[in-house]
Amino acid sequence: MTIGQHLRVLICVIAMGCITGFVLNGTEIDTDSPYIDYIKVQKWPFKEDTSISEVFDTHYETTYWEYFTARAGQHVVQFTGTDAKQQFVFQFVVEEDYSSFSIGALKQNNILLRPEDKWTYVKSLTMKKTSKAEESFLSL
Repeated sequence: MTIGQHLRVLICVIAMGCITGFVLNGTEIDTDSPYIDYIKVQKWPFKEDTSISEVFDTHYETTYWEYFTARAGQHVVQFTGTDAKQQFVFQFVVEEDYSSFSIGALKQNNILLRPEDKWTYVKSLTMKKTSKAEESFLSL
């Protein structure tokens, strides 16, 4: 194999390791947790009058919430939202005493977004999208 082929294999191995670490970073996944309840009612960044769950419910056709403790001991709430074309996975890191949280990793179609792309996407969700109920009503 050429040096270029070796480099491509190395890059693929590193990328797969990062993705595997991202996905398998937790232990004991829970879908009913006070940490999930805490995140759902928090205000969305850039849109202080709307909760996180309201933003997700308006933007995604299917939603799934889960909680796990990361190997480093962090409390992580993971949200997966899908629409017709894409899947997004958000990870929220919550302080043990529920005093604050931060948006950790964000994946789009299984690709980890860079921090600047993550914040661009988060900001784009502040735009009002017609809810599923409003879409049904408008289609009558």
